[in-house]
Amino acid sequence: MDQFFQQLVNGLTLGSLYALIAVGYTVVYGIVQLINFAHGEVFMIGAFGALTTYLLFFDGQTSVWILPVMIVGAIIASVGTAVAMERVAYRPLRNAPRLAPLITAIGISVFLQEFVRLFYERPEWTVVAFAVIAVGVGYYVGSVLTKADLNHQTTKWYDRAPLIGAALGAVALWVVVRLIEPDLSVVLALGVIVLGAVVGTAVGWLAGLAARGRAQSEVKLLTVVEAAAAAIVFSELFWVFYKQVITSITWPSAKQRIPFPQIDVVTGPALDVSGVTIQRSAIFTVAALAVCAVLLWFFINRTRLGRGMQAVSQDPDTARLMGINVDRIIVVAFALGAVLAAIAGISQGFQNNNIDFRMGFLAGLKAFTAAVLGGIGNVYGAVVGGLVLGVVEALATQYIPGRFGGGSWKDVWAFVILILVLVFRPQGLLGARVVDRA
Repeated sequence: MDQFFQQLVNGLTLGSLYALIAVGYTVVYGIVQLINFAHGEVFMIGAFGALTTYLLFFDGQTSVWILPVMIVGAIIASVGTAVAMERVAYRPLRNAPRLAPLITAIGISVFLQEFVRLFYERPEWTVVAFAVIAVGVGYYVGSVLTKADLNHQTTKWYDRAPLIGAALGAVALWVVVRLIEPDLSVVLALGVIVLGAVVGTAVGWLAGLAARGRAQSEVKLLTVVEAAAAAIVFSELFWVFYKQVITSITWPSAKQRIPFPQIDVVTGPALDVSGVTIQRSAIFTVAALAVCAVLLWFFINRTRLGRGMQAVSQDPDTARLMGINVDRIIVVAFALGAVLAAIAGISQGFQNNNIDFRMGFLAGLKAFTAAVLGGIGNVYGAVVGGLVLGVVEALATQYIPGRFGGGSWKDVWAFVILILVLVFRPQGLLGARVVDRA
């Protein structure tokens, strides 16, 4: 009996991990009818985001207060990846045949794996990434400060041209200066900021002049100056951080397994409860699922964005006519799934004591199996499906006799369950939520 309860605990732990990832699949599918096969890599990047946060700020420390900061770092990495993925790869294919975004998702999955494998130990890529972010920061500051409407469906890019041009011009000057002379004194760095603001303003003004014939809104020159200044200041601040912090760390190679940080309270000696061994990381995983499930229920059922998600999942065209920003709802869906995947990535790191760039592939397939098992498109079904899949894997490993048992067969039985569900109950255990659309 102790062995049964031990395997039950192991199964619930594993199932909680699957459930955290599976919710991301089912939330996105419920909104845009897309199976995001790159979601496993979002989970992987969350784990690497937590590791990166630890190496940047807490290397060698084990205090439990580090954990919330690691979670924030993981969430930033996962959400940033998921939102960028949606905006660059999926949104242009939203009205394309369903095979196109599916193939794109597989391509993104491979790209993210190889990117982490090749570049994690080479932090130079962050300069390019933050240059792009600096352009976004400059545009965002300008769009917040301006009183002009920049969201006309037909002229929005012409209306935004002065702000985008200002940010691009300022960052381009900064890139050229840093390529010529990476090390500048404080005085010269301030000069670069001033000159970058001037050049960015000039570029933004010229861009606005070129687009004036087709633009409906006019951005004032002061707002253009503020956008250029924000972009160049952000670029310079990042450079200081890059030179002082990022380059001072010896980054591990992702081509092999990387040890994951051990944190007090959530890792350490296992607990023994009536003959059942419970790992501290297992308690963290199950508790994380419980907290996330409650918060997700509250968000979906008690907030305006959550009700907007329900409306879009039922009929996006009618929701758009009712004033709901469908694009924003879709971004929120991707971000929600990424948050849960990031927490799952940390949980996996704690359980296995290491992470690697391949960790998202099999975990993503298992989570997809869990989502189908519970009912794809049903958030609560994803949680139930994850828990059931984990328990079945653990019990099959222990109780199936002969050559078909043991840990080496647990993945086989997981996908046997997927096949059986697709054959005999394709709507899943709780039934996929299907809505007739007029």
